[in-house]
Amino acid sequence: MSRLIAVDWDGTITEKDRLQDIAFEFGDPEIVDELDRGLKEGTVTLRDEIVGEYATVRASLEEVIEWTAARTRIRPGFHEFVELAREQGWRLVVVSSGFNELIEPLLEREGIDVEVIANHVDPRPAGWIVDWRYGDPCPVCGQSCKRATVERLAGDGELVYIGDGYSDRCAGESADRAFATRRLAEHLESKGIPYAPFNDFFEIAAALAPTRA
Repeated sequence: MSRLIAVDWDGTITEKDRLQDIAFEFGDPEIVDELDRGLKEGTVTLRDEIVGEYATVRASLEEVIEWTAARTRIRPGFHEFVELAREQGWRLVVVSSGFNELIEPLLEREGIDVEVIANHVDPRPAGWIVDWRYGDPCPVCGQSCKRATVERLAGDGELVYIGDGYSDRCAGESADRAFATRRLAEHLESKGIPYAPFNDFFEIAAALAPTRA
C-alpha cells in the first residue's frame, strides 16, 4: 500500500509557529487580536482570520522573510525524516495554511527539497493580499480546510498526518495515523481519536520505519 505523509509547516516542521507572530509584528495588533478571539469563539473562520490579519501587513516580503528566518528553527530530525521518506518511497508533502513565499526560502536555506502545498500572498504596500488555495467549505468542519487536499493526495493509500494546531484538526481526524503535539493533540484527545505525541521527527521516523529482522 502506498503511504502519503502530510505534514504541517508552522509549529510542526518549525519549532515555533510564526504565522501569527508576523501579523502582530508587521500588522495591526488590535485587529489581529480581535480576529484571533473570533477564531477561538467560533465567529471567524481560519481563512477569514488569516486573510484579515495579513491585510494589515504593509512590510516588504524581503523584510518579513529576513525577520522570520532569524527566528525560525527546523524541528530536530526533519532532515533525516525527509531522507527516510525518500528511501522508503513514501510521498511526503508539506501542507500548510501559511504562505509558499515564506516557506520556500527557509527550505532552501536548510537544503531541503520537498513538495509544498500552501497558500500564496501578494505583498502589496497597502496590505498583503492572500491567495487562499484550499477549496470549498468542508462538509465535515464547515471551513475551507486541508482535509479534502490530503485525502485526494492519499487516494486509496495510507494517510499519515503530522500537525500541531487549529488548521490541522479536520485533516488530523481523517488520517489513518496521526502524530500530534500542542493544540492538535488536545483536540484529538478531546474527541477520543487515537494519535501519537511527538517532540521531534526522530520519534516519528522510529514509529513509521519498517522493522529490521
